[in-house]
Amino acid sequence: MSHFNVASTIDRWNLEDDCGNKNRYITINRTENYLSELRWKLGLNTNPCTQLRKGRRCVYCGFRNYKNPIPPTDVGVLFSQILKEKDLTDIRRLELYVSGSFFDDNEVSPQARIEIMRELNRTSVKEVILESRPEFITAKNLESLGRVMNPRRITIAIGVETLNDKLRESLAKGFSTADVITSIHTIGKANMNFQAYLLLNPPTINNDRKAIRDIIDSACQILHFTRHKVTNVILAVQPFFLAKNSVVALDPAFSQYVRPPWLYTTAITLKMLSIMTSQIKRNFHIVLGNENDNVDALLTSSNYTTSGEACSCTDTVKRMLFDVNSSQEKFDQGVREVLNSSCRCKDLWQKEIGITKTELIDIMAERE
Repeated sequence: MSHFNVASTIDRWNLEDDCGNKNRYITINRTENYLSELRWKLGLNTNPCTQLRKGRRCVYCGFRNYKNPIPPTDVGVLFSQILKEKDLTDIRRLELYVSGSFFDDNEVSPQARIEIMRELNRTSVKEVILESRPEFITAKNLESLGRVMNPRRITIAIGVETLNDKLRESLAKGFSTADVITSIHTIGKANMNFQAYLLLNPPTINNDRKAIRDIIDSACQILHFTRHKVTNVILAVQPFFLAKNSVVALDPAFSQYVRPPWLYTTAITLKMLSIMTSQIKRNFHIVLGNENDNVDALLTSSNYTTSGEACSCTDTVKRMLFDVNSSQEKFDQGVREVLNSSCRCKDLWQKEIGITKTELIDIMAERE
């Protein structure tokens, strides 16, 4: 497909994906509140992730929209056309997703990456998030972008999920903590920022108490590994959700027993991470992920009854967490409202994770 044909096709697109309308080259096009401004989540349907090309797949991944992918050399033209139709007013952060790794030449060509960064360099977008597997995060790839845009505006994100190698291996991620550490060093030398996606209660844990411990342990290790190497660190906490077409959803042995984390678990994890930010004198920011992604969610984070069904308070509590990325004030308010809520199911959650009301109050008292 030539550049001319791609551009002429794009000119006819309707990009109103915030309403759920998607074209074949866009997997997500959504804006959400973020730090008193907006974040723009844009996903492009490139060639499949290297894992899938090798016949593998992360067990929770439900992204299988690989029909008619955009050729690697044409991604820059595609992005340019999308950018022309996007109102960038109040867009602080662009999260640019492809089908796997932004730095994989089989998904986005080197020249297309340069074209994208040149376009973005002309905008007022303050943060550009680029996701990649560690094996593609090389000094050459990062330096080429740093010559086009101020590297301080660029954040390289890795789906770390956990710093426990055995757990990550059970998720079929295909890389090690050593690989992550090597990438952190490369990112630091390029003067770019680092974001780690951490999966809260992945299906191979499926235990909220252990899930909280894993997230906190992983966060502590990330802060240790990035110390004196990366100036700005972001921890993006993603509560596990069961995605349609994922390995977990397709395997009855998995799907019958797997449960996304309690909303209370999400709130207390955010609270504990927030306490860490007040104790560590670092540029360390927390972002809460959601299921508004390029896949269909079958089960999402909820509160539960004794029978294991979603509690009737779930929608109300979700609304309490809806705006936590908007500001620190909204973050603190949302977490406080969830952990102070009075539904009877909270007693069940406290018993399940082994926390007393006194201990919960003590945690809430921190940083208030």
